[in-house]
Amino acid sequence: MKKVTLVLAVYFCFNGILFAQSGSGTITGKVTSEGEPVVGANVGIPEIQKGSPTDVDGTFEIKNIPAGEYKLQITAVGFDKVIKKISVISGGTTTVDIRMKESLLELDQMVVTGTMRQTYVKESPVKVNVVKAAQLQQGRTSSNIMDLISSVNGLSTQLNCGVCGTNAIRINGVEGPNTAVLIDGMPIMGALASVYGLNGISPSIIDQVEVIKGPQSTLYGTQALGGVVNIITKNPAITPTFSADVYAKSTEEGNINVAYSPKVGRFEGFVSGNILHLENYFDENGDNFNDLVKQSRVSLFGKGTLLGENMEQRLNVATKYYTENRTGGLEAFSDDLRGSDQIYGESIYTNRFEFMTEYRPAGLNEQLRISGAVTHHDQDSYYGTDWYDAQQGIAFGQATWDQPIGDNFQLLAGTTIRYETYNDNTPATSSGADKRWIPGVFSQGELKAGDFSFLGGIRVDHHSEHGFVTAPRLSSKFSPSELTTFRISAGTGFRVVNVFTEDHAALTGSREVVFNEDLEPEESKSITGSLEQIIPFGTNPMTVSLDGFYTRFSNKIIPDYDQDPNLIVYENLDGFSVTQGFSVGLEQNFTALPVTYNASITIMDVYTEENGQRQALAYAPEYTGVFGATYKFRSLDLSLGYNGNLVGPKRMPANYAEDFGRSSRSPAYSTHDLKITKEFTNVNSEKGIGFEAYLSAENIFNYTQGSPLVGAGNPFGPEFDTIYTWGPIIGRTFSIGARLNLR
Repeated sequence: MKKVTLVLAVYFCFNGILFAQSGSGTITGKVTSEGEPVVGANVGIPEIQKGSPTDVDGTFEIKNIPAGEYKLQITAVGFDKVIKKISVISGGTTTVDIRMKESLLELDQMVVTGTMRQTYVKESPVKVNVVKAAQLQQGRTSSNIMDLISSVNGLSTQLNCGVCGTNAIRINGVEGPNTAVLIDGMPIMGALASVYGLNGISPSIIDQVEVIKGPQSTLYGTQALGGVVNIITKNPAITPTFSADVYAKSTEEGNINVAYSPKVGRFEGFVSGNILHLENYFDENGDNFNDLVKQSRVSLFGKGTLLGENMEQRLNVATKYYTENRTGGLEAFSDDLRGSDQIYGESIYTNRFEFMTEYRPAGLNEQLRISGAVTHHDQDSYYGTDWYDAQQGIAFGQATWDQPIGDNFQLLAGTTIRYETYNDNTPATSSGADKRWIPGVFSQGELKAGDFSFLGGIRVDHHSEHGFVTAPRLSSKFSPSELTTFRISAGTGFRVVNVFTEDHAALTGSREVVFNEDLEPEESKSITGSLEQIIPFGTNPMTVSLDGFYTRFSNKIIPDYDQDPNLIVYENLDGFSVTQGFSVGLEQNFTALPVTYNASITIMDVYTEENGQRQALAYAPEYTGVFGATYKFRSLDLSLGYNGNLVGPKRMPANYAEDFGRSSRSPAYSTHDLKITKEFTNVNSEKGIGFEAYLSAENIFNYTQGSPLVGAGNPFGPEFDTIYTWGPIIGRTFSIGARLNLR
């Protein structure tokens, strides 16, 4: 330890001597495009790893730059990269004005999920799909990320309960528990949160969503078996000083969101509050149950960044609190009747707290990063007469060291510790809370050789029940030109079962859950490949994406709804399960019109094979499609957004057809949304005041699946079930809203 301390001391002293000898200067400037400021552009000098984002006026400042000659690099989503030679004079200030040109080739946007370090989409050896916040709400209006996530190709939301409205994210048809949902890279969404906590993530705090399909356990550990969805929250440096967003829906849903972003000296903050109220009852499908779960929700989010002397991030702290009262059931049901055996209803009280932080010590060029998170999730719920009271806590710590070795090799190494505690009022924890310590180490190396990049890594975790678990991966990228990129990746995944995640279906119906054995962890082996090709059409280039995927699961944990109509039987599959398929995507911008469109479709085959018998996995669609377009009426400051989803047939549990007269195969369907946004530029935009109003129509063709319930006439009887869910429950809805931004 003394030797390490001595080495670090010598390192800091040596750097300090060099810094003092060379002197330093400052770079300031403004980034614009066609006279308008470019907000959130990344301005930096890669060779010394110093930089700053532009603020709401497009301005930036980088301090304490050693005197010398540099190449200043400027990148921003939707713009061509700019590289400008500059000279920094000791004790002086260099001022530059940067003009950027618009581009729809968004291959230079910044991502972090694929390699756990900041890199550009085009540079990453791992395929990362990036969806900006504006694209998520292109055609829809919602305060719930789960209502919007299906606009991402290959992702779909599966409604798991037709009464209480729980849902999960599926990636390429793989079940929701196999998707790791991260907040700013922190794996803090445990089993309870994966059922209810996702609904508390408001789009108002999101900057972008990064998606990786296929196992990512090498970097993110258990639960990253089917893929990763990383929700990146807003950067306080580029948010308006004050913003407010208010909307109302034809379902009588009301939503208010207010945000404030203080900036004082080297501190930048962002505070957001969201309130949702929906207490309307309506029954369009005639099953006497509320078609849309009642909700009263408050979500608070705060984030602060402390900058270093060079205006680089040193300390990030974020916290979120979410509380919700959720009610579904018969019209006469209310909170006063929780647990009633006369009037059926389901009532869920959720309280969730999250705290996250990241520290980057000064003097190490951001090579060392120390991060941590603490969460507490409390749930008090009734499903008919069944009371379920549970608490889950997660503490997570991580340290990473990012070390360049030569000009072409980058090494990342890290260690993690995860502590989970879970307790409820069921026999599952009658002997005490379930507590788990999961320590782990991981490492990856990235080699660049001409047009090729190679990434290899391995993770080793220790689970008290299962011993040491390894998760290797290997990725490569080949870019023979600026227009063509090939990628291929292979890796493994691992997931430890959580009883509540598997048992939740039983709480919402009359079936009993049976675990036939002590469940072993699921494991997976996967390979994915992709091709991105840019086809120049003058000033209207088209990006074509082709992706293929294959994942084989062993010890698959699958609920069996067919064995007995009164049971849901869980056991490890005595065989294997496969998810395979391919997707095709198009994206293009017609600058002269101006129209932007995107379209993609994913064809998948998801099945299990046991004792020589092959069967499609229940609720997994045969294909999904996403398509959207925007048109801007520039002279009117008006934009029209359109979103559409296509969902193929799904296998439904066989006993629904045999015993309840329901089809064992759902039909294909599509939904379509429109949104009109009007920007009022004459309000006082030159003084930093922006105002816009919007109107949206969702599910405009009014397509619904009908009742998702079986045996709704006798909800306390043995035939009642809430999971015949395959399509929309709510028909056409309208929303109207307004947004105010003060710079």
